[in-house]
Amino acid sequence: MDARTTRFTDRVASLFEHDGLPPIAGRIFAMLLLSEEARSLDQLSAELGVSKASASTNTRLLAGFGLIEPVRQLGSRRDYYRTADDLFERSMAVRLDRWREFTDVIGEGRRTLPLATPAVRERLERYEGALSYMADAIGRAMVRWRAVPSRRLARTGSGR
Repeated sequence: MDARTTRFTDRVASLFEHDGLPPIAGRIFAMLLLSEEARSLDQLSAELGVSKASASTNTRLLAGFGLIEPVRQLGSRRDYYRTADDLFERSMAVRLDRWREFTDVIGEGRRTLPLATPAVRERLERYEGALSYMADAIGRAMVRWRAVPSRRLARTGSGR
């Protein structure tokens, strides 16, 4: 890898690590984001200097977040991975589903647990309400995002 690619993969790894995810997952995601072709676990582990087991564990993690997907190549029994064409929408859908699940868990706890004080009940109600509001707002924003392709493309050259 050249210095600029290494800097990019390290920065993505750092962002993942700040979110409590393994930095190797960030490096794998960065490599696949920059790759036109699907990469095998062998290729990923060799390029990043990690074990194949670590590459496998982290690709499964990334697939669970909707960031990458497994693909098959004719004539090969190896596992290959790539970012999905609809990467943003897919990853947002996974995050939104998990956020909604969390909202449901908070609501269930608020309704079913023997809460000791009104302050605790109020805290859970506010948190559940805010989560629910934001999940709905993000869901509506995603519907609008899908409906206006020119807005998606207009942002790609923004330099951010």
